[in-house]
Amino acid sequence: MSHSSPAGAARWARGAMVMLAGAAALGPSPAQAAAGPGKKVEAVCRTLNGDTNYKVRVQAALVLGKMGDPSGASCLTRALDDANRTVRAVAAEALGQLKNPDSLPALRTLAKADPDPFVRAQAEKAVAMLSGPATAGGAAGAGRARIFIAFGPFSGGVKAAAGEPVRIVHDTLQTELGKIPTLTVAANAAPTGKPGGPVGFWIDGNISKLDDVTSGAGSETSCGVKVMVARWPSKSIISWTSAEASVQAGSRPRDRENARRECLEATAAQLAEDLAKFLKAQGG
Repeated sequence: MSHSSPAGAARWARGAMVMLAGAAALGPSPAQAAAGPGKKVEAVCRTLNGDTNYKVRVQAALVLGKMGDPSGASCLTRALDDANRTVRAVAAEALGQLKNPDSLPALRTLAKADPDPFVRAQAEKAVAMLSGPATAGGAAGAGRARIFIAFGPFSGGVKAAAGEPVRIVHDTLQTELGKIPTLTVAANAAPTGKPGGPVGFWIDGNISKLDDVTSGAGSETSCGVKVMVARWPSKSIISWTSAEASVQAGSRPRDRENARRECLEATAAQLAEDLAKFLKAQGG
């Protein structure tokens, strides 16, 4: 497992940055909204494929993914050729959310040929989402789990992280790692570690940073999460890794709440990617 460096954390922070404050600019006019969701998709697509500001294009791709309208797949596919790596990565993630199998050829090409490793990783995840359980191993794979993991309480972090933030990190890690067909997330505890049986690991950590800073009419949320991997049942620590992200938002309490969620989900998703590589290297 590769430990994150300051440069790597900054690189991910830029990649995960979500310009929520600009979301209003992506919405359709009142006339378009009255005409139905199709017009809204068209308006956001025009922004995605035509706006000169890459941050606005990133936001457009995020909006299309969350809308879940399959008619947005064509403009998202065109965005896979965007000059900006973050736009390409977020467009790939959005295509995975839309679950349109017609996007698979373009995503597979991106996963193999894009020069940026972050973009390739997002494309690979989207391909996995669209390929279905049969490609990932399906029910047959579930019966051949070689690695079991259990999660700790993720306590001991900053005071602002108690409660809901910890749940967000835990749920994101569990969801992402649960996509590995040869891995089982144990409900209470990992197996006993008998010779010849599945390998067990204990994953724990804490939220090391969760700050909201007001800047002008908006705010910026910064978050950081540290994760350790230990062997089960000895709980002897074998690796630490960490990641950080930064999300810009409006100044309303709801804006900050959404920004915190976006920040923690992005950070946990990056950590899950690192953990997946480590666990697969252990035989999973």
